[in-house]
Amino acid sequence: MSVPVANSLPLVSSKSRRRARDKHDHILWLIGAGKIFYGLLLLGVGIGAFNLIGKNLSTELWHLTERWNIDFHNHYVQMLFRKAHEMDGKRLIFLTVMTFGYAAVFFIEGIGLIMGKYWAKWMVICVTASFIPGEIYNLTRQFDWLDTILLLINVICVIYLLWRILTRDRANKPARHKLRNGG
Repeated sequence: MSVPVANSLPLVSSKSRRRARDKHDHILWLIGAGKIFYGLLLLGVGIGAFNLIGKNLSTELWHLTERWNIDFHNHYVQMLFRKAHEMDGKRLIFLTVMTFGYAAVFFIEGIGLIMGKYWAKWMVICVTASFIPGEIYNLTRQFDWLDTILLLINVICVIYLLWRILTRDRANKPARHKLRNGG
């Protein structure tokens, strides 16, 4: 009696393949966790902005500077006061909705990567790569080390995910295709 081809033993042990896959899954998990963390930050900013709708932003900022004992003459505090003075209700609502929208995108990306979904890798590549030209432009206008580090992290994530799709996921594509089509 012959053994079916589907049940034959692989040339490479499943344990070594699992170890290699787990290493890369940890990287995907790390990227996904970072996306979820960023989504949580944006959610917090969105909730804070939502609570400011209908209020006088300059008055609220003044109360914060007094409560936290921040120097009113600080350059950054003055810049915040100028921005708060320019902000109207419609603009604040728009920014709040956009912040919640971006938070949702980051949650979807993060959860998709943690679950190992193929579409999530492409989504992260497209969304993250779309921000890179703007980040480079902002760095040419005003250099900042933190922005540079964040730009490098984004570029590394895009390159890693592209590499992963083009090498590892492409090698597994026939197996995924057969499973999907019941073959």
